[in-house]
Amino acid sequence: MKEIPAADKTFATIGAILWSIQVIPQIIKSYRTKSTDGLSPALMFIWACATIFQGSYLVAMRSSIPLQLQPQVFGALGVISWGQCLYYGKKYSLRKTLCCVFTFYVFFAAFETGSVYALWAGQRRGITWPIDMYGWITSALLILGLMPQYYEIYKHKEVVGISLLFMAVDIFGGLFSGISLFFRKHFDSIAFVQYFLVVVLDGVVVILAFILNPMAKKRRAREAALADAENSAGVEDSTMPNPNDSGSAAVSVCDDGSKAGDSYVRTMTKATDSTSSARSTDDYDSIIGREERAV
Repeated sequence: MKEIPAADKTFATIGAILWSIQVIPQIIKSYRTKSTDGLSPALMFIWACATIFQGSYLVAMRSSIPLQLQPQVFGALGVISWGQCLYYGKKYSLRKTLCCVFTFYVFFAAFETGSVYALWAGQRRGITWPIDMYGWITSALLILGLMPQYYEIYKHKEVVGISLLFMAVDIFGGLFSGISLFFRKHFDSIAFVQYFLVVVLDGVVVILAFILNPMAKKRRAREAALADAENSAGVEDSTMPNPNDSGSAAVSVCDDGSKAGDSYVRTMTKATDSTSSARSTDDYDSIIGREERAV
């Protein structure tokens, strides 16, 4: 392949700049909304981990300076976005969040520095497979990182939380970085796979946003209209007289009347019994009196 250093450097620089700043729209979005709902913290964490291997790979391969710097900047900003997920989403305290972020930075720097020197030592001895392994690990982590985000999209039935500008910048960064590889003397197939995967997987998120978000908007509008209709019906029902109320009152009156009638009947029955008993006593006394006179 014909080498064109100027074209390689130009496209690689554009791609590196785009990939370096791609997380900034996401950081701003999360800060303004004070929420990371819909943004998978696993996405940012796994991608930040991927930049450790990617940075080690690109530095060990002695790629162009812009490409070497890009993973470092992206990883640093990605950790900040991950910290926002912990602070806004997981409700970590500020102190705990800063502790997690600082610990990641220390691990990031130590692991990548040690990896680069180890990979260079292997190169001097003719051992190159570890470098390729780092490249394929990066590709695997880029794919794995988006799986939790796809689940968030499935759960919400729309693309929320994640900045589409973040995805768009990421796509263009992958395109320009991938184009730069065609102007090198030796085509880096592993790096091309990484850039290609970023373009495809991020593109799926953008496409889903254009498909699912309008559908979700219509669904929310229907639900709101249905809720308004139910509320209106409830208000009308509360203002209309209830025919059952008069019926209940009538039943109550009837019940009271029945109770009063029963009481009256019992009283009259007792009075009748008393009268009958008195009459029986008088009759008995009259009979006894006549018999005594006869004797």
